Amino acid sequence: MSEECGSSPKDARAVRSGIALREALFRLLERTAFEQLTVRDICAEAGIHYATFFRHYSGKEALLDDVAADQIARLVALTVPIKESGDDRGSILALCRYVEDHRVLWSVLLNGGAGVTMRAEWLRATRMVTGASPVDSWLPSELGTICTTSLIVETISWWLRQERGTWLPGPVADIIHRLVTTSIASRGPIEKTAPPADMPE
Repeated sequence: MSEECGSSPKDARAVRSGIALREALFRLLERTAFEQLTVRDICAEAGIHYATFFRHYSGKEALLDDVAADQIARLVALTVPIKESGDDRGSILALCRYVEDHRVLWSVLLNGGAGVTMRAEWLRATRMVTGASPVDSWLPSELGTICTTSLIVETISWWLRQERGTWLPGPVADIIHRLVTTSIASRGPIEKTAPPADMPE
């Protein structure tokens, strides 16, 4: 993680360097796969000395993790309070509006070289804030989290590949809400009993 606390001139320089490195990574990912990037590429783009990079991050993967975690944290802070009020559709709409407002960045993160890291970070954050499934839910809690996250992430990834303006945040939120509620909504428990001896598992 970057060193961005404190108020001394040295700390202020650290904040500026961290921001410059993240913004340089955004720009580079728009034209180059993450796997092809080097720390020197990022430093050159940011105008930051090579040694300075390692005062912030252990490598390019740590920088990418920091970017992904920051964006997911912003989404969680934005959407969880709405969801906790019982407005699931409103929570999804807030998410879609945020992504639309930061479309270039999210296109890079989900459909560029950062896609794998971004999906993993989204799932990790979702696990941290998701409560247990109701006792009568047909879907195990962990699997429900994975399925819900995948539906949301892959729908947004698809949306970002469409021409801008083709789909607005509201209709995309409706698609996600319907996908989640029709495929994962509780339909009663599934019995966890063994099949008859003469029936193949």
